[in-house]
Amino acid sequence: MGALLDQKYEKLFALLDVNGDGVIAEDDFELMAARVLTASGEERTAKGEKYAGAMMHYWRALREAADADGDGRIDRGEFRAALRQVSVDFDTLVGPLYQAGFHLADRDGDGLVGKEDFVTVLAAIGVPATEAGAAFDGLTAQGEQLTEDQLMTSAAQYYRNEEPSGTPSHLLFGAL
Repeated sequence: MGALLDQKYEKLFALLDVNGDGVIAEDDFELMAARVLTASGEERTAKGEKYAGAMMHYWRALREAADADGDGRIDRGEFRAALRQVSVDFDTLVGPLYQAGFHLADRDGDGLVGKEDFVTVLAAIGVPATEAGAAFDGLTAQGEQLTEDQLMTSAAQYYRNEEPSGTPSHLLFGAL
């Protein structure tokens, strides 16, 4: 694995370890889903349930790929070893979470997400608001809103791309 992907995967690990205990486990995914749903005001809606379901789908896929010792927890070594496979299968394993997150942030259902809603969701998962705002600005043209295609392309690039870090997708979850 190259140094850039290693940095991105370390950033992801830190975000997914919601309770900060040094491992990723099911309770981290439950905590993150609850934070995002509370921040977006979607705790008791169909969109909220879909997001929570997608979060747990991602957890199960990650656990299956990464939990080498079967203890229900994923340490940094297991995470790095398995994330390549999860990245290869991004569209089926990880993509549904990003799609659900997009639809959660798309409050009016018009297929576009504004900066404020994007920042709300990213801040709820642990990205500093200023960095989330900068990520939005890098993914969209001045004054435009984010489309689902833009988000999905950027998220897939974040997981897979080893190109120089100057592309906006590398800042999807804040500075590396």
